[in-house]
Amino acid sequence: MFTLNSEFPLRDKGVSNALAIDTLPRHRWYFVKEGFSPKLVEQALQIDGVVPGELLIDPFSGSGTVPLTGAIAGLRSEAFEVNPFLRFLSATKLRTTPAAKLLAASDGVLRAMETPIESALEGYSTFTTGNRWKRWLFPLSVIRGFEAGKRAIAKLEVPNQRALLKMALLGAAMDCCNATRDGKCLRFPQGWAKRQVTDARLRAQFQTRVSTIAEDLESLPLSNRLARVSEGDARKLLGRSGEKFRICVTSPPYLNSFDYSDVYRPELFLGDFVDSTEALMRVRLKTVRSHVQASWERPQKTEFGSLYKECMERLNGSNEELWDPRLPIMVQAYFEDMEKILTGLRARADKRASVWLVVSTSAYAGIEVPVDLILAEIGQRTGWFLREVGVLRYLRSSSQHVEHVEDEERKSVPLRESVVIFDAVALKSPTIPSIRTAETRRSR
Repeated sequence: MFTLNSEFPLRDKGVSNALAIDTLPRHRWYFVKEGFSPKLVEQALQIDGVVPGELLIDPFSGSGTVPLTGAIAGLRSEAFEVNPFLRFLSATKLRTTPAAKLLAASDGVLRAMETPIESALEGYSTFTTGNRWKRWLFPLSVIRGFEAGKRAIAKLEVPNQRALLKMALLGAAMDCCNATRDGKCLRFPQGWAKRQVTDARLRAQFQTRVSTIAEDLESLPLSNRLARVSEGDARKLLGRSGEKFRICVTSPPYLNSFDYSDVYRPELFLGDFVDSTEALMRVRLKTVRSHVQASWERPQKTEFGSLYKECMERLNGSNEELWDPRLPIMVQAYFEDMEKILTGLRARADKRASVWLVVSTSAYAGIEVPVDLILAEIGQRTGWFLREVGVLRYLRSSSQHVEHVEDEERKSVPLRESVVIFDAVALKSPTIPSIRTAETRRSR
């Protein structure tokens, strides 16, 4: 049995979260809380000796940290993202256009925004006032100013300008949102109704965001040819033949029951990436089965190694303490999906390839799901050689997952974010020097 490295050199270095990313050129164009630091990508490239021109791959592009960091380093990047808004975000951070021309185009958009236009989202769900929930995401003047800006941007002839200004406008709209992102949902803070902004604030935020983009276009120019971000399900896209990759750095959805298609629902509708609840559900059903907010296809496979078996026996034995009875099926489906990802990556791997997989453990009914260690077993079963399971930081368990648990000891299950590192061939010695600790399977 392999052990967990709790003295991993990158532990507590801030590489597994998005802290300070909002100050980095291009990365700061649109902040995604669930992203991780480009420092992790940079460290992986340096440690594994990846050089410019080699291929970097990311099956879960998210906000685009990996392909952007790769492009800055002179690598060619191939990334996949199933969420159309996040795919747009990833691809747009890689775009380029003359800064002066972008600023000139934005002036016309600002003028258009001074004449608000009625939006199709008025009265739809919780987007504006007048719904049965008595709360709404955007003031009416903001949603109409946004609509005017969106239509003006759509008329621009230069695709890169359209994409960059659309991203700035979406960000400005979220700057004016009555709700704030909090974990797995949008929450309305106390007194929000008295603090609503106007369309003037929308225009000011748009102008600020465009100025930031223009500044970075000049300070950090990129070639569009270095990276490609494809929209689609990586479980299927990785199965297609393609060039062998040198390194994969990725962070799949965590097994924490967060539905990211719901977290970014406002942008999906505002940006016309979806136009109905049915279209949103189609996006949701293409994602990795890491939550219970959808009627998934039931998993078929039950064998993912000894740690998985032990974990599932404990979960199934504590069904009455779970906040949702479907959680064991969700856990099973998640590992079935991740096995497909690791299998697909193995088929595309160069003989020198490595995979850096950033994940988090979970706990339900006070029972730890050691995601990192289970994936380490699955990876070896799919042909990878395990190099390292290193702790990046320790986390607190969500109170939701233990609200029905009476045993006080089980209410404080420690969680962790880790990086699981695989190699296509067995290494004679670990690339990363480490002090290994003989931790138990519970990895306390």
